[in-house]
Amino acid sequence: MGLLKLLKSQFLFHLIICYVFLVSGLIINLLQIFTSPLWLVSKQLARRINIRLGYCISSQMVAALDWWSGTECTLYTDPKSYPLYGKENAIVVLNHSYDIDFLCGWAFCDRFGVLGSSKVLAKKELSYVPVIGWMWYFLEIVFCKRKWEEDRRTVAKSLQNLRDYPEKYWFLLFCEGTRFTPKKHQISMHVAESKGLPKLKYHLLPRTKGFWITVQNLRGTAAAVYDSTLNFRNNETPTLLGILNGKKYHADLYVRRIPLELIPEDEVECASWLHKLYQEKDSFQEHYTQTGRFPGPTVSSSRRPWPLINWLFWACLLLYPLGLLLAQLISSGSMLTILVSVALCSTASMGVRWMIGQTEINRSSNYGNNEVPLNDN
Repeated sequence: MGLLKLLKSQFLFHLIICYVFLVSGLIINLLQIFTSPLWLVSKQLARRINIRLGYCISSQMVAALDWWSGTECTLYTDPKSYPLYGKENAIVVLNHSYDIDFLCGWAFCDRFGVLGSSKVLAKKELSYVPVIGWMWYFLEIVFCKRKWEEDRRTVAKSLQNLRDYPEKYWFLLFCEGTRFTPKKHQISMHVAESKGLPKLKYHLLPRTKGFWITVQNLRGTAAAVYDSTLNFRNNETPTLLGILNGKKYHADLYVRRIPLELIPEDEVECASWLHKLYQEKDSFQEHYTQTGRFPGPTVSSSRRPWPLINWLFWACLLLYPLGLLLAQLISSGSMLTILVSVALCSTASMGVRWMIGQTEINRSSNYGNNEVPLNDN
């Protein structure tokens, strides 16, 4: 195990993982572009094809978490709700405290077979990021500018387009709007005090307008809200770089199913309901901090082999021609050619490291950092 751990930390293996992800991602992006004419002929067929193409990209990151890192996840949930997961459309409310909480959300989706079709509410800037952002465009991901008057129309329209979606999906929502940091928490609690709202210890105040418009436009389509709270054992703070280095973590995920009809339709009442939900989430976090576990029973949820199989397929497809090219370069004896090749590989690696860096908490957006009253967008 010591040797395997050492190998996982080596730059060469990181370079291989980055190469497979980037090149396969760009190939898939190109295939997605080729599906554009199909949207005019059969929208549903184009959607189904893009679901599977998107899965080829996102499942590679899940494979890194589940199989390369070996990270384990204990699921705390009601055994009566468990059989419904993956069988219905749902809105998944996640806390936003870790660098990899989005990846854990993807792994949660994959274990119930809805990773390829699932959606998020993402900031518009992400649509320009190669591979992931371009993939999301063809998956009809809902993008927002964090300007309520504009987002109210565009987000509602995007959500309405999902009403006839051909496969089951989960809509992942980070209601806090930005990742938790001590500074953002302090500012958020100042806002809570000014608005007469109960203070939270482990969360930022939720942005109620985005939640309300999501619930309103998915009524009759989504069956429930899955309130999800994520923690990592031993007070660890996992990162994508740690995953790439093969470091193993243990996640605990608490999920409770809330039927959508229990959520008020009125905007003010819905906002009050969401604030109460986050007070309950805070109590769950407090319970975890004190006891090291969430309340309620655990349910076995095994990782699936498909992300690993998908990665192995792309690795075999792309590493063979790369190996032939490297062999030819070495046999050519041209030092200039070899140096150029090394420079290109290093550039690709730095590009992926840059993308990883954008997920780190200390590189997160400044949204919520301004010391002025925050709205509820």
